[in-house]
Amino acid sequence: MCGIFGYIGKKPAYTEVYGGLKKLEYRGYDSCGISVIDKSKFKTVKKVGGPDVLEDQSKSTSTIGIGHTRWATHGTVSVRNAHPHKSSCGKIILVHNGVIENADTLKYKCPSLKSDTDSEILVNLISDEYTDNLAVAVSHALEHVEGTYGIAVMCIDEPNTIVAARRGSPLIVGVNKDKTEAYIASDTYALPQEITDVVYLGDNQLAIVKANSLTVWKEEKTIQTRTSTIEHKRNSSSKEGYSTYLEKEIREQSDAVRNAMRGRFSKDYSEVKLGGIRFRKKIRRVLFLGCGTAYHAGLVGKYLMENIAGVPASVEYSSEYKYKSNPTEDGTLIVALSQSGETIDTISAVEEAQSHNRMVISITNTVASSLARQTEMGIYQHAGPEVSVASTKAFTSQLAILAMLAIYVGRKHKLSKVDSRKYISHLRKLPSLIDDTLDVCTATKALSSKWCMVSAMAFLGRQLMYPIAIEGALKMKELAYLECHGYPAGELKHGPLASIGYHATCVYLAPQRELYEKNLSNMREIKARDSRIIVITEKGLDFPKDVYDNIIYLPKSPEILQPILAVIPLQFFSMHMAQRHKYNVDQPRHLAKSVTVE
Repeated sequence: MCGIFGYIGKKPAYTEVYGGLKKLEYRGYDSCGISVIDKSKFKTVKKVGGPDVLEDQSKSTSTIGIGHTRWATHGTVSVRNAHPHKSSCGKIILVHNGVIENADTLKYKCPSLKSDTDSEILVNLISDEYTDNLAVAVSHALEHVEGTYGIAVMCIDEPNTIVAARRGSPLIVGVNKDKTEAYIASDTYALPQEITDVVYLGDNQLAIVKANSLTVWKEEKTIQTRTSTIEHKRNSSSKEGYSTYLEKEIREQSDAVRNAMRGRFSKDYSEVKLGGIRFRKKIRRVLFLGCGTAYHAGLVGKYLMENIAGVPASVEYSSEYKYKSNPTEDGTLIVALSQSGETIDTISAVEEAQSHNRMVISITNTVASSLARQTEMGIYQHAGPEVSVASTKAFTSQLAILAMLAIYVGRKHKLSKVDSRKYISHLRKLPSLIDDTLDVCTATKALSSKWCMVSAMAFLGRQLMYPIAIEGALKMKELAYLECHGYPAGELKHGPLASIGYHATCVYLAPQRELYEKNLSNMREIKARDSRIIVITEKGLDFPKDVYDNIIYLPKSPEILQPILAVIPLQFFSMHMAQRHKYNVDQPRHLAKSVTVE
């Protein structure tokens, strides 16, 4: 949540920070602000809305500045709650990601607050500690803080320094080749293309950033840091002719899945190769951890792991795992799923699992993310940047990797080489099947015209379609703001039918041939209550016309690929439903891409 960007160097800082915030907009767009030090004064611009409102709002030529794009946690969305926040003395200014959990306890030290934020309390704590060294003041103030933070701080008395610090909220410092410019960002994606050398700050580390030097502290002692080299994805910020990032990313799914599988099969296509994955024990059980869409991916992973590998599997919400007892048998593999790799609930859950010496691997789409660096083993998705808040290509590439992981684990158990080759053969057909599915999905635009006035929807499916039903419901909630629920279709008579019946609108996922009769029976039960049904099924699987109102046919595919294909029309349908109401599909209300607060 929230995006931080800072610059110190030779260029106009306001322009540089504005450009960085534009790239970080997916992290929050409730309000935003930029502050520079110009002629011994802070010159600050703060607005409600995304970073676009900051363009051309300052003529300052200052070469040092910090900025922020906000996802509200404390206080309403307003200019007074927007960052940066200035201390009461006027000497220190700060931008902050995270949550100060003991803010109410610390508030007594700050009698003249102008906002409702915990961040203003923090900047005043730093001010109270300040004598003549900003880094020392920040370090001392943070000793009183409970919770998470990523901060960038400037002081009028030290106009050539930005101090950055983190605990639980990511911060990166990037330096140019000749060491004359430095950038601070919440994500490497926001850095300019020419910045390839970065330092990832660790928890409880503090960086003293100047135009020509970088010093990192831990407990006020200088520590050696490792510089990492990053490779930027060219043109990643362009919509490339599409009206929205969301549509672009939906249509990139065949490439994303192809990249996820590239180089991960043996030459004879009988084995899955996952570099860096080495299990120290025989795997007896798999536990998937995730939040939101990643949790739904874990549900699909459970079915794949049990059906392909023959290994028992379960799924937990990361946000619940840390706060309960987790009896786990020896030989359990924990698989942590997070597209951003910065989801704090999942990171905390992994820390809990690691404290009990569990085997943990991560699946993430972000190289060198906090989760990737924390886990001993990981699988990178290679899906490319996903700018739209609602996850699409990151979800489907994650499902492809989970299928590969199930084959990989299965080969260490009882999965034969023949069956392994069969499953891999199926996966190799996936990109072309996705392209075929994208062609079919043109029908969803007309569907949105027909159904755009409904206020609620139910999504139903059995077995592998159940996780896709709840993912479809989530997409419709995220994008079109409808009241939606996903159910296992077999549970219909055990309660959900009470709300689904009588003029309800249902999306029924039914591509499985072996479940045709069961699905047909459920559809008749719904239709008998005068409800409406949109069916998503497979070519050649024909349902009687009296059990549906609309139908979409997916290309024929093996069972393990059906979840990936079936979710694509749901993504399109949700997007078109939102656009009928003129909602911003790239930036849904109240949401942010990277959830770095609990």
